[in-house]
Amino acid sequence: MRTDEQLELNLLARPGAQAQPFLVTRPLRNHRACNRILRRVYYARRFFPEFEGATIKIGLTQSAAGMAVPGSRELWLNPSQVSYHTIAHELVHLLQSRELGVPQGEKSCDVFALARHWTLNDVCPGYVRVPIPLLDGRGMFTDTGARLTFATALEAVGRRHQVMRNYITWFESRLGELAGPLPPIALV
Repeated sequence: MRTDEQLELNLLARPGAQAQPFLVTRPLRNHRACNRILRRVYYARRFFPEFEGATIKIGLTQSAAGMAVPGSRELWLNPSQVSYHTIAHELVHLLQSRELGVPQGEKSCDVFALARHWTLNDVCPGYVRVPIPLLDGRGMFTDTGARLTFATALEAVGRRHQVMRNYITWFESRLGELAGPLPPIALV
């Protein structure tokens, strides 16, 4: 068990801890992965104080790893592909639609999600490039890779707030300098 999952269990068991409000759709409530998904969403939400006191609707999708409904507080997660990064990525999309200082775009969403906390960096993001040495053979971040990516993303977000327009390019370059070669860009 990863240390973040153990921490999650300890925080959920804390006496007097106030439950984070979620509205769970019936298909998710009846799904065999419901508890696993909700544990992950509860854990990830702790790093998003912008949603304090807000209710987020959570449901299932099969069409993508996850989706956020723009202009709402709805997350749709694929139970076979749910990861901490996917949840963080979709929560950042909800922030984008509320115009809370997160620029639009998938790459921005990845960088801002990677900058939330290193324990949310479990799988390789889908939009920004990450050096292969930071990942294990299954596309999962190593603990060192997750921490290095978090620190670099946090610095990139700080640079963005200082009006650095090319913070995503800076993030990918800097991460490559620190960790090794980036994978080639796929031509579509």
